Amino acid sequence: MADEHAHATGHTAPGNPAHTPSAELARFSVTAPEDLLAAFDEQIARRGDGANRSEAIRDLIRASLTREATRTPNEQVIGSLTMIYDHHTGDLTRRLDEVQHDYTDEIVSTMHVHLDHHNCLEILAVKGVGERVYELADKLLGLRGVKHGELTCAATKTSLTL
Repeated sequence: MADEHAHATGHTAPGNPAHTPSAELARFSVTAPEDLLAAFDEQIARRGDGANRSEAIRDLIRASLTREATRTPNEQVIGSLTMIYDHHTGDLTRRLDEVQHDYTDEIVSTMHVHLDHHNCLEILAVKGVGERVYELADKLLGLRGVKHGELTCAATKTSLTL
């Protein structure tokens, strides 16, 4: 709650690049299925640090911005892209294939698993210039019907020499 007060008064921890001391709070609404919101609220309660839904969402935004800042667009990267999606959503399967065919140089291998009647797990091993790999991940994970996804880059050319 003290952190909530700090955000409301504009006082933040020194060196926090996510927002400045003069930042104004903006109110916005988010629409989500009730069961998803209930599970999120349970997760917040388990944290036990007095955080509320607004602070938890701010934490997610900060984490996303930090992940974005650590991208290495000009270096070679290797990694995996994991997706869970409902293959009954519109023409999702066709759109997934279409995007993947535009990135055949970056996709080393794929694995497809049928989880149940609706849901599939797809894992792509990826390798290439960061810019292209991140672009591929952004395009696939942004498709309607992809329920969860994550790109994990395991190494870059520089980190392999450490």
